[in-house]
Amino acid sequence: MLEFLVSVAMVAGDASPVLPAAAKDRPFNHVSCTGAPNEVRVKLDKVAKSVGLIVADLYRNDEAGYLKREGRVQQVRFAARAPTTEFCMHAPKPGEYAVALYHDKNANRTLDKGPFGIPAEPFGLSNNPPVRLAAPKIADTLFEVPAEGVEVEIQLKG
Repeated sequence: MLEFLVSVAMVAGDASPVLPAAAKDRPFNHVSCTGAPNEVRVKLDKVAKSVGLIVADLYRNDEAGYLKREGRVQQVRFAARAPTTEFCMHAPKPGEYAVALYHDKNANRTLDKGPFGIPAEPFGLSNNPPVRLAAPKIADTLFEVPAEGVEVEIQLKG
C-alpha cells in the first residue's frame, strides 16, 4: 500500500513523495510496526536467504520462565528477508524484556536441533551475548523497553 501511495504522488508530478503521517513516523516499514506504546522494533542481521520464517519470542524479566513456552509474553512469525529482516513486537508495559529468535528455514514451526540438543537452525538473542555450551542467563539478554519503544539489533548465529 505504501508503495502505491508513493507511486501516485510521483505520477501526480510531485518529485518528493508525500507519505501518510503514520508511515513517516514508523521507523520500520513492516505491517507489525504501528508505533504503539512499548513497541520493540527488531532488526535481525545476517539472514542468509529469504526462505522460511523468523520466529521470535518476547520474555519478561523472569529467570524461571526464560526460554520456556510458559514464560513467553508474545511470539511472532514473519517471512525471512535477506540480508536483514525487520519487524515489531509489543511488550505489555514498560520494563525489562529479552528476545530469543530463530530462522525456521524449513517453516516447520519447530527449532530443529542436532546432536546434544544444539540448534541446527540459525538463532539469536537480544544483546548478542556469546553462546557456549549452555544458553546465556537472562541478565545477559535483557534490555529496557520504555513507553516510547526501543530498537533492538540481533545477529543470527549458526
